[in-house]
Amino acid sequence: MTGIGPLQESADYDLVVVGAGFAGLACARRAAERGLSVLVVERQSEPGERIHTTGILVKEAWDEWAAPQSLVRRISRVRVYDPSHRFVELERDAYFFMATDTAGLMRHLVDETRRSGAEVRFGAPCEGVEPGRIPLTIAGSGAASGDSPGVSPGVTCRFLVGADGARSRVAESFGLDRNRRLLKGVEWEYEPRSGDGDCLHCFIDPECAPGYIGWVVPGVSATQVGLAVYRDRRADVQKFSAKIDHLFGLSGRRVLEKRGGVIPVGGLLRNFYADRVLLVGDAAGMVSPLTAGGIHQAYRFGKLAADALADHLDGGPHPGAVLRRAYPNLALKRAARWGFDHLPVARALKAGLLGWDLFERIAETVFFHRPR
Repeated sequence: MTGIGPLQESADYDLVVVGAGFAGLACARRAAERGLSVLVVERQSEPGERIHTTGILVKEAWDEWAAPQSLVRRISRVRVYDPSHRFVELERDAYFFMATDTAGLMRHLVDETRRSGAEVRFGAPCEGVEPGRIPLTIAGSGAASGDSPGVSPGVTCRFLVGADGARSRVAESFGLDRNRRLLKGVEWEYEPRSGDGDCLHCFIDPECAPGYIGWVVPGVSATQVGLAVYRDRRADVQKFSAKIDHLFGLSGRRVLEKRGGVIPVGGLLRNFYADRVLLVGDAAGMVSPLTAGGIHQAYRFGKLAADALADHLDGGPHPGAVLRRAYPNLALKRAARWGFDHLPVARALKAGLLGWDLFERIAETVFFHRPR
């Protein structure tokens, strides 16, 4: 691509993306399709080495970037349980979720990103950035995937995208806003059972899941059982599993894997971009304040960022300004998050102060109303 104006200087790459997660790969893939020279650097040694997400795709995420059928399992229904394990079952015509083999999905996304023309390097941590230098210099670009990981003297780029998670190193380097409101998520994968069905199970449980919910997902090759809690509380998956054992028979199954991470729920950061740099995905707080879902936003705004960035390098507006205008108003979900944090929802249900019909309508809005 031939740039014009102040961003015309020579560099190793038009774009360097830090982080090979959902947002970073969506951005890199689209930028390469637009003709930019793109490098993605990722500190993990291979795709899916450490998973920090349940990997559930809402229908809108599936529409953005579909995956091979072998990597997904369709889920058509949602059950939401109160603390006494009474539940409402929700279903909407034509709407679905996809449980995923998340490690396999990440490998697939990396392969497709490379096929688009982007270079993706693993074992390549970003050790630092020189913000005042033109072009930008990224220290610690590492070795290409397949070689021995290492740290090179650095690469230069015309623009930098930080897709490096809720605790972004890029945000720190550039003095951008940081995610402060975080949940802590922990998930165990159990051996699957043929009778687990096609239903996503969500539990309101103030004892085991203060701040969010517990869940059971009949996954592709495992049954996923997890909790998300306030970050200063303990996520005791073993205790939660014992409480719901009568529903799922978990005690007789082997635990295959354990994983965890932090989830930003403060909404889009105020200052998520600056000259020649932009945050996307979890790094920018592009996660629903209520449901804590972020893959759809990662896909959508990673791609939009790439299109806006390609235009910007030809003299268009800053991609951060484009993303801010396009980002949905999540005032209702922020208000619901405040209510979840401050109002005794679980106790009101148990005492009958919150009617069951109203609870069902609220649950349906949370899981199926997704403003674009």
